[in-house]
Amino acid sequence: MPILITLTALLLLVALALLYKVVLLRRAMKEIREQVQDRIDGETSASIRLTTSDREARELANSLDRSLTDLNEERQKLIQGDRNLRKNITAISHDIRTPLTAIHSYANLLEGDASEEERAEYIHRIKERTDELREMTGDLFKYSVSQDPQYQSQLSVEELDLKRVIEDTLLSFYKEFESRGIVPEAVFPDQPVVIRYNRKTAIRIFDNLFSNASKYAEGTLRVTLGQDGTVITENYASQLTPVLVSKMFDKYFTVNDGKNSTGIGLSIARELVTENGGTIQAELQNDPSDNTAKKLVITLHLST
Repeated sequence: MPILITLTALLLLVALALLYKVVLLRRAMKEIREQVQDRIDGETSASIRLTTSDREARELANSLDRSLTDLNEERQKLIQGDRNLRKNITAISHDIRTPLTAIHSYANLLEGDASEEERAEYIHRIKERTDELREMTGDLFKYSVSQDPQYQSQLSVEELDLKRVIEDTLLSFYKEFESRGIVPEAVFPDQPVVIRYNRKTAIRIFDNLFSNASKYAEGTLRVTLGQDGTVITENYASQLTPVLVSKMFDKYFTVNDGKNSTGIGLSIARELVTENGGTIQAELQNDPSDNTAKKLVITLHLST
């Protein structure tokens, strides 16, 4: 009989302990549920706190807390991405509307009473505006490709003579440089500068770099290549200020309105360079021979 009473007492104590445990867990689940909902609703960013010291409940709370933190970071990225998308759409719409409006206006003039000389001029200007639109869509395509990690991961690398790549790209802009009176000056080492890089990516980087120079450089364009693969471009740029230079790698930024460019050329170059482990930066320097003159200096280093 005493043994039975003792066992009954023990079972009662165990039952009370289990009941207390269940009460604590139920309270912990309620606290977790309420705080998780507050985190999801964005009412708080504080970590989940429990009044119980139960190890399992606290481990669950910590796990949920880490997951909610990751979820919030992803949500912030999506929100920022949506803002950037809206901003970019606005910029693209503005850039495209300008040449489209001009094309429409010249088309209306062609339908009017215009002389043959005037009609030839209107057609010439329509072609110019059409070329602007073609360049914009081309830039947008190149930028979308540069943002695609899957595409970048599929690119093969090979040994490239960086000296040859730069020379060929400079020559491809000969007509653009000549039309604006820009005289390129290349300062290269005697020996080849060999790097392991994807050829198309390297060409695209310098294509965007020299395309920008062909639009905004004044007088000369000096391109210096070091034996370590560092590339420095220098050109006079009276229209630039330190503030403008700090924005040069921003998408859709242009120095002057009305230029036939979306302004994403340097942004594409930066994305391609950084995605492949390199660096690129721009700064405005005083010309030692003329304190009133400003030089845009872009320093590029491709990771080998």
